Amino acid sequence: MGLIPQHFIHELLARVDIVDLIDSRVPLKKAGANYKACCPFHGEKTPSFTVSQDKQFYHCFGCGVHGNAIGFLMEYDRLEFPDAVEELAAMMGMEVPREETVSNAPKVDTSLYDIMEKAANYYQQQLKSNKSAIEYLKGRGLSGEIAKQFAIGYVPGEWRNLEAIFPKLQQDKKLQQQLVECGLMIRKDSSLYDRFRDRIMFPIKDKRGRVIAFGGRVMGQGEPKYLNSPETPIFHKSNELYGLYQARQANRKLSRLLIVEGYMDVVALAQFGINYAVATLGTATTASHLQQLFRTTRELVLCFDGDRAGRDAALRAIEHGLPQMREGREIRLMFLPDGEDPDSMVRKVGKEQFEEMIGKATPLFEFILEHLSAQVDLSSVSGRGQLVHLAKPYLDKITDPIYHEFFSSALSEKAKLSESKLAAIIEAPTQSQPSRKPTQSKPQSTKTNKTLQLAITLLLQQPSLALNLKNYDWLLTLPDKGSKLLHQLLEIIHKTPKINTSLLLENWRDNPKLYDRLASLAMTEREERIQGQEQQELQDCVNRLLLHARKIRVDYLQQKAAEHGLTNQEKSEYRQLLLLAKQGSNGNSAK
Repeated sequence: MGLIPQHFIHELLARVDIVDLIDSRVPLKKAGANYKACCPFHGEKTPSFTVSQDKQFYHCFGCGVHGNAIGFLMEYDRLEFPDAVEELAAMMGMEVPREETVSNAPKVDTSLYDIMEKAANYYQQQLKSNKSAIEYLKGRGLSGEIAKQFAIGYVPGEWRNLEAIFPKLQQDKKLQQQLVECGLMIRKDSSLYDRFRDRIMFPIKDKRGRVIAFGGRVMGQGEPKYLNSPETPIFHKSNELYGLYQARQANRKLSRLLIVEGYMDVVALAQFGINYAVATLGTATTASHLQQLFRTTRELVLCFDGDRAGRDAALRAIEHGLPQMREGREIRLMFLPDGEDPDSMVRKVGKEQFEEMIGKATPLFEFILEHLSAQVDLSSVSGRGQLVHLAKPYLDKITDPIYHEFFSSALSEKAKLSESKLAAIIEAPTQSQPSRKPTQSKPQSTKTNKTLQLAITLLLQQPSLALNLKNYDWLLTLPDKGSKLLHQLLEIIHKTPKINTSLLLENWRDNPKLYDRLASLAMTEREERIQGQEQQELQDCVNRLLLHARKIRVDYLQQKAAEHGLTNQEKSEYRQLLLLAKQGSNGNSAK
């Protein structure tokens, strides 16, 4: 399926009224120029959830969540971006167009989903009439209700069961190829036979509830115990999680997700009312898994066996998790007693005690420190030094400055080092790294950064202010990153004069970190603010930045004059800049 065109997203957001959309789900009350309610995304008694009709944007000053109409549907209805666009378009009576994209990847045959659904229904019907399969599931403690909820089925032991669903299979070459493509059949030489035989079948669904693969478990002795679908055009096991669709269906708001290893763990926990567990599909927890899960909830609890293999698996998961930690996100680790898995443990202790164990799971950073501390002698200076060097690779993976500061502080306390000494040790090159000569770099002016931030904030909150600024290409000569962003904002607004805050922010949808930062600025309530003076504020910012740009140019020309001399044109420019600087010092604003 092709991409949704950007122009359609803009048109859709221009038509929808975010106040009406949110009010249909969360009753809003007028509060001055905006609307307020208690935040639907975190518990609170005093309303801090604000919706701006002018900006077509919402923001919670309590938990920090924010976004436009599409973002609200993604958060509230737990939808992915394309699904949220489809839902919003349906509300507005609009058809979502798709762009044909140039890609080396082959197009997905959507009829594969229909084939998988037919197979899943067939396996479910077979389960109803097979006593040994039913007895096996009862013996594992599963009820008929939970088997139905997860669409569990059974495939008989014959080699060509699928001919019962597809009677023309032998003559239909295209269908044969499709069944091989989606992993239901295997072609060997001239033979074609079913991949799955005499197994309990667990359908694996994607986030939209479509069957994309199967996991088949033997009922008695046999190898492999679990047989999964291979990689197919519609199934990539390192990206998918068993039970995520069911967890989202069972919980309108998922406060946490429990990541376990097996299908039976997910199903058994759901039967005990713990319906927020998901399982990786025979692979270690990947960065892609964690990215998907953090789109659904803010707290992840990773459950492992308590043995050495479980600890090693936890460390591998941590390596993927650390770069994704940022404000509002939490990863905790839960270790079960030796010989236990979630299926056996929940049956032994029951729901309440099992959830107590989840609640006591070890926070990510605490686990790292405990694990590393156990490997050294903290009573000795060399042991504490060794702890710092063991922790360095983990520190390097933490990209969030707040979490980096927190972990550094905890590490310095554990190692009995001041934070300044710890920083010096961490920043020092290792023996394998050649020392680098310091490079001279011009430090960014704090005053300039504040000016840029104010200008960007003013434009985000009131885009029409940009229309009175005509000449701004000189912003690209400034070394500060914010100047490039300010120039980009001005360009976008001049191309789309009627753009609002919501549509403006949509340009950074694919850059979550910058999107969140800009969204926060868009909703900032500034203390020193005079209503109606925003245009003058912006002009003052531009004047200060222009003076800064001229000073940088003057410094460059002076240096060049001393080293190499100036061309006639540069001399003329230099004199003009000095004259403008003199006028500025006499009180004339820069133009």
